[in-house]
Amino acid sequence: MNKSFSYSQALLALAIAFLAFSLFKFTLHVPAIISVIEKTTKTVDSVSPGIEDIINEVALVRLEVGKVRELVSQQIPAILTQVQASLPVVQQVVVESEYYSRQLPALLSQLASIEQQVEQLQKSMPAVLKRVDAVVQTTNDTTAEIARWRPHSTQYLKEIELSRGYIPQYLSRIENTVEDAKTVGSEASSGIVSGFFKGVIKLPLEMVAGLTGIVDIDSRSAKYLTAEDVALMQEKVVGLLSNSNQTKSIWQNVKSGNRGTIIKGEEIVRNKQQCINIIFNNHFGADKETLQELMCIDDKGLWKVM
Repeated sequence: MNKSFSYSQALLALAIAFLAFSLFKFTLHVPAIISVIEKTTKTVDSVSPGIEDIINEVALVRLEVGKVRELVSQQIPAILTQVQASLPVVQQVVVESEYYSRQLPALLSQLASIEQQVEQLQKSMPAVLKRVDAVVQTTNDTTAEIARWRPHSTQYLKEIELSRGYIPQYLSRIENTVEDAKTVGSEASSGIVSGFFKGVIKLPLEMVAGLTGIVDIDSRSAKYLTAEDVALMQEKVVGLLSNSNQTKSIWQNVKSGNRGTIIKGEEIVRNKQQCINIIFNNHFGADKETLQELMCIDDKGLWKVM
């Protein structure tokens, strides 16, 4: 019994001793705690005057928030209306997006085909370039050939120009031949005039008699034109007046070098006779002259110079 009591006393003494030691250690920290409390007190004292301002600021913030809420509440219907109006557009965009998304596979397939074609084109480019080089070489050869032929071309053009000068002569010969086939008749009833059809062109004497005044004796044509020239002109006049569809005739004498054109002019009636104004453009050497004669047909059907 005594032994148990002594243990208890010992334990109690140890507990009191530990408590005293703890209190001693605590008392060692009391000055620091007091210093912190003093600092905190000073901080609270310095902050406490601003608390009222903070409260006022918070009140102002609450007021602004209220105003913002009121403004938002006023604008919400308009926003909702705009959103409601934009919904069909959004739906249309969604539909179009779905349509485009469905088209994407075909588009991608086309792009793949185009890529294949581009690859094939790239593969064929060397052959194409070779062909282009061949064309360029051919063009250069052609250009060189043209350059070699250019002097000959100039000569050909000169010869063509000379040939143009002979064309009226050839036409005159053709017209003379056609007219000869119509006018060659019996030698007993015709007068011989010069020409080119077998060396002789023949007109009836009565026709020749009516056309003797075809060239004015006071004109330069009468001075320079030969008898053969006048005979050709008479022949052409007869053919021109006999053909209602012909308005112009050409004559040329190779021997004399003279030539000319005969043109039908205005038709008139004089003394109850049908008359036609005939225009003669005569060329002799480097000179030329224009004459006009009135040809009328009589009751026998013969044309005469009036």
